[in-house]
Amino acid sequence: MANLWLLLLRHPLRAILFSHSFLSQILLTLLQRLLLPHFPSHQSLRLQIQRAYLSSASLTFPDLTHRLPVGNVPARRARKLENIPAYLVPGSRELSDFAGPKHETRRCVALFAHGGGYARGEARMYLNYMERWIRVAAQASLDLAFLTVEYPLSTEKSHPAQLNAFTQSHRFLLDSGIEPGNIIFMGDSAGGGLCILSGIHLHSLHLPQPAATVLISPWLDMALSAYEGGNPAVETDYFMFANEAVPGLVSLFIGSYARDSPEVNPLHRESGDINGLSPQLIFTGGAEFARRDSEMWAEKCGQADVEHKLIIEWGQLHIYAVGSKFTAPAIRAKTDDLIIGWMKQHVK
Repeated sequence: MANLWLLLLRHPLRAILFSHSFLSQILLTLLQRLLLPHFPSHQSLRLQIQRAYLSSASLTFPDLTHRLPVGNVPARRARKLENIPAYLVPGSRELSDFAGPKHETRRCVALFAHGGGYARGEARMYLNYMERWIRVAAQASLDLAFLTVEYPLSTEKSHPAQLNAFTQSHRFLLDSGIEPGNIIFMGDSAGGGLCILSGIHLHSLHLPQPAATVLISPWLDMALSAYEGGNPAVETDYFMFANEAVPGLVSLFIGSYARDSPEVNPLHRESGDINGLSPQLIFTGGAEFARRDSEMWAEKCGQADVEHKLIIEWGQLHIYAVGSKFTAPAIRAKTDDLIIGWMKQHVK
């Protein structure tokens, strides 16, 4: 909230546009509910207010949607490691706590890739959510830490720079004595796609898979098949400019590769390339622009006999499963239980 007010004060003209957009959407939503009560609503009032805020922010202050930049964070919360471009969360822990002989408590390290279309974001931007997942895991007798990767953004380097950074971090965990059965791949949006590309890359190199993978609204389809004729979910999700912005994000990421190249598009992989991947837990919002990516990936996993579970939450927006304060507490609690349960079910 402090970041919001600071940005508004620094940029008064954009603040006026943000306020106008946000309040106008709220007014239209309330008027429709008042004047057209017989019209069915796909989303709750809470979700419509969330969409109004996030869509207005994406129009005027894009950093607000992910609380960027992160700024100074105490090392006890997130500590930058020296050997790889990644942060350990919590920073007060040591990776050696998760290596070595068996313990009575199940334990795992979640190797995390943040979203942002490969072009935006920072490794620590979901720090608050990671700390919540760690608390929920502790209540379920799972000792959990995160290694969140600061991969190069596509505005600096295209594929495979992001893949290399993520797989380098995975190798670092293995070299630190952490068993593959105690590692989870986890990511949202583009980060989810990076987890899948990394899993396939490890499989092709005959390197060990993680115990499981957690995908939050993964963005996968560089071929843009959902955008032929326009993606209608821009009317229900907060990423209002997806039809215009996503093709540009794709071009930045894929570089010289074709959009349907299996190297950058896992949906164009053969089943043999996918068979053997770790179990995939897939979350997608019912109203989000990347829903089709999740559905196609789940179908692909089914064809390749990869254990998977697809969760489509009614009316929810992109990356709802990170569980922001906007998310209904019941939905957040349900999603957290599914994530921690999936981890606990599959780690050694």
